[in-house]
Amino acid sequence: MKINLLIIPFLALLLSGCGDEKKSDVNQTKTSDAAPTTSAPSQSQSQSANVEAPFELTLMDESKMTLQKFDKGFKVEGNDEAILFNFFATWCPPCKAEIPHLNNLSDKFKGKLKIVSVLMEDKSKDEIDAFMKKFKVNFGVSYGENNFLFAKALGGVVGIPYMVLYKPNGEYATHYVGLVPEEMLESDINKVIN
Repeated sequence: MKINLLIIPFLALLLSGCGDEKKSDVNQTKTSDAAPTTSAPSQSQSQSANVEAPFELTLMDESKMTLQKFDKGFKVEGNDEAILFNFFATWCPPCKAEIPHLNNLSDKFKGKLKIVSVLMEDKSKDEIDAFMKKFKVNFGVSYGENNFLFAKALGGVVGIPYMVLYKPNGEYATHYVGLVPEEMLESDINKVIN
């Protein structure tokens, strides 16, 4: 009985995700017009940034992903696959815990699903590369100031991990806050690709 009482708070913490404002300014995207101060544009720059205009995410392989917001979601230039955007930070335990599941889904749905992790903290390219190698990440990771613009365009990211699934045509399908079972993600992905 004592063990069950200890497990419940641990599971609640693990499944709820990370939202520590001291480590990341990700929570500010929901409540402020200014982008987070961690590696994001200055307040005056972010207030003038138009989230309706096309913008680019830079991936670790230096490729660019051009996104255009529309009333039902985001169109991604040259894309015909479903996309799962995963907002994360390298310090977040649930973010790290979901990497093997995202790797599995990336392999399973190759050619039908694109997974892009959107880093919500300021890290050098070398630091991100070391993180990707350590956790054997086999999907795209975007970095840079436009990650915060993307979070703002979504209406804010309230905690991490935070994922948003889009259909191949760019229409919003669903979103998730906190750690999500792989089976649930797989079920939802099957619905949007079939």
